[in-house]
Amino acid sequence: MVRALVIHWSEDALARIRDVIERQIPCDVARTTDDAIRLYAEHDYSIVVMAHDPPVHDGIPALSVTQAAAPEALIIVIAKDPEVVAALEQRGNGRVFRFLGRSDEHWQLAGTIAAALRLVRLERQHHELIARLGIEQIKLQKRERLLDVVVRERTRELETAYQRLKVANREALLGLAEAIEAKDAYTKGHCGRVAAYSIALAQVSGYPSAELETLESASFLHDIGKIGVRDAVLLKPGPLDETEWKHMQVHPQVGDQIASQIELLRPMRPAIRNHHERWDGKGYPDAMKGEVIPMAARIVCIADAFDAMVTERPYKPALSLEVSYGFLRKGAGAQFDPKLVELFIQSEIGEQFDL
Repeated sequence: MVRALVIHWSEDALARIRDVIERQIPCDVARTTDDAIRLYAEHDYSIVVMAHDPPVHDGIPALSVTQAAAPEALIIVIAKDPEVVAALEQRGNGRVFRFLGRSDEHWQLAGTIAAALRLVRLERQHHELIARLGIEQIKLQKRERLLDVVVRERTRELETAYQRLKVANREALLGLAEAIEAKDAYTKGHCGRVAAYSIALAQVSGYPSAELETLESASFLHDIGKIGVRDAVLLKPGPLDETEWKHMQVHPQVGDQIASQIELLRPMRPAIRNHHERWDGKGYPDAMKGEVIPMAARIVCIADAFDAMVTERPYKPALSLEVSYGFLRKGAGAQFDPKLVELFIQSEIGEQFDL
């Protein structure tokens, strides 16, 4: 509730002022500073009307008491000489609201009180708004902290789920690779070696790091289409005749068909389908040429051929590194991407792995 206090030495003036103010808000009166101190202890005042008419009556002690007991109160000064109000204004910390010439100017006092009331209410609304905003900010901060905790927890859960999914996917890919190698005991470990060579070559060739994981998986599964090759052809210990060779050449297309049906394998299709393309355009199944061949397929092509050279097979012994490097250089620009061949050899990738 808004309440006013009048501090004046004259009983007549107190009565006149109180009569005007009480038409708008409750009002108490004090003739001395001691009376004001007692009233400040009992009530909160938003408006204080005080007399200041030195040397008859000095309002500075009452101002000091008011500043201590009701620092937010608006102060209306009653004085005969406006110049003497300056002393109070300097000490009032901006809370001296208005100056009145005489206490019997009722019309002026009523208007001043009304204006003071409007200002008090606006200030209260302002303080209430700030308080509400402070409360809402605290609530918002609590919600933000809670949200941060929830987000961190959900992030951990998603990371855990993602890692589990990656492990499951890798196990599935390894299972497919083992299924391929199970058809031919002599190629045991071939998929893993091709993947190792491919990743090493990709890393020195500027291959996008974000795509290395897909390349590794594609390298593992580059021969997945051999599942569709007849055992009599796949396991034949000697050279293939023309019919058998044509049958063998369908395995990239079969692998691509398999990969197209499995969402996990779809990003790997270029390496699976095109790892037997040749730089000179005489490869299969699409007769691509040069840099038109996907880079993943060019990388796997070199890794696949190199592993075939250095691995013992029923129909041939393992070749030395020097001889194998010689065959790679001989095929550079014809079968293989010449820049990738040089990177493979200069980086000594074939010597990095005891596979």
